[in-house]
Amino acid sequence: MSDFAAVVADYADRLWAAGVRPGAVVALVKSNHMDIQAIQCAVVRIGALPALLSVKMEPTQLLHCLGELDRPNLLVDAEGAAALRPSQDELRALVSRILALTPEGVLAGAVELNETAPHEVTRRSGTDPMLITHSSGTTGKPKLLVHTVDSLYAHVAPQMTVVQSLDYAGTSAKCLSYVHVRMSSGLLTVLNTRVPFLALTSPDPASVRETLLRHRPETLEAQPNMFLRWEALARQTPNPFSSVERYVTSFDAIHPRTLRTLLEASDHPDPTFVQAYGQTETGPVTLLVTTLSDVREPGRLHSRDVGAAFPGMEVRIVDDTGSELPVNTPGHIEARTPARAESMIGVAPLPDRDTWWPMHDIGMLRPDGHLELYDRQVDRVPGVASTLRAEDVLLDEVPELAEVVITVLDGTVTAVAATVDGKPLDADRWQRARSKAGLPEGTGVDYRPWEEFPLTGTMKVRRNRLVPHGDVG
Repeated sequence: MSDFAAVVADYADRLWAAGVRPGAVVALVKSNHMDIQAIQCAVVRIGALPALLSVKMEPTQLLHCLGELDRPNLLVDAEGAAALRPSQDELRALVSRILALTPEGVLAGAVELNETAPHEVTRRSGTDPMLITHSSGTTGKPKLLVHTVDSLYAHVAPQMTVVQSLDYAGTSAKCLSYVHVRMSSGLLTVLNTRVPFLALTSPDPASVRETLLRHRPETLEAQPNMFLRWEALARQTPNPFSSVERYVTSFDAIHPRTLRTLLEASDHPDPTFVQAYGQTETGPVTLLVTTLSDVREPGRLHSRDVGAAFPGMEVRIVDDTGSELPVNTPGHIEARTPARAESMIGVAPLPDRDTWWPMHDIGMLRPDGHLELYDRQVDRVPGVASTLRAEDVLLDEVPELAEVVITVLDGTVTAVAATVDGKPLDADRWQRARSKAGLPEGTGVDYRPWEEFPLTGTMKVRRNRLVPHGDVG
């Protein structure tokens, strides 16, 4: 912790020397690394407001966000500069100035942070803005959300409760998008609970395997699609997951096949999988803890179950008119939570936090209070009750699938799929799996390499960016 504090103080001195002062907005665009969080803390420390933007955004999305921020200071490294260099003419009109973390490949007119000066610390009250972050942008332009000290703490409080109740021990490793609010709240959680922390900056399977074997963490957190991509590592010797007692994920429900594979890869006698459902706007809303015995008991593992609401948070299901629906009735998911963002840049003032917030997901409440998650509203496919459930079934039935997404291409229900070996599936096997998944007859498969799936910075598939790719089998 003292090392991290020293890094934060050094960045604060450099930003202060560059003229950043209280009230300024600092937009950060750089490679995915833990130093994003140190820079964020430094910006907050001197009274400015950090806006964390993913370098994986499309250039037009980055420019849109910078425009919404109303001429912020822009802080980039070499990767951030490379992403924005083709748009330098538009960029000059959108930012007040450009600061550079590295001398390599800087943008024209950038000022390097190579001078230091003792900074002044600015304290914030609970209602003061503390962080600007953004949604994933899977359904269009990313939304810029402002969190206050209080709303961000409301993200952290339930996570601290979980860490303390599960009696965390050993090193906690995280492989996440470091610009996501989940990482900001996760950092505050480990600092407050004093859990030893290991940052993984790349989801590349070979790099992850090497890091896990070297450090042997007891807790491992990643985004769901990262865990899906790492399934093959569980079959390697030595097994990089053998030391893991606890897996953690959020953002979306994880596929049952992935959950089962990773739990069975652990050498711990009672490993668990902790998953939360929520959004950038709301923080974690529900929690589910799955054990190895749950996985092995027939019928216990329910693919769409994302758990019950955290204490102090509420979930309900409504119809198209906003009327509340009874249990066991699918509809639109709404949440009420003190962790909801204070405001959204470029949008009219948000209602107060006592108002139900639309999650823009389809789901159902069970009698036991657990929430089942079916689909994003915009991703619904005609004739398919739940694309996510269908994808779960396909992954279970066809182990060769490395990824599969059910969508509509050229007006036809299509499974966009990547296989482990790059080879198409046998036609009869596909038809049997399709039928079991409840997909319409005639649903074809559009095969492509995993690397060609359009992804967000959190490795969600950009379903709205999928286009036909060659012949559909």
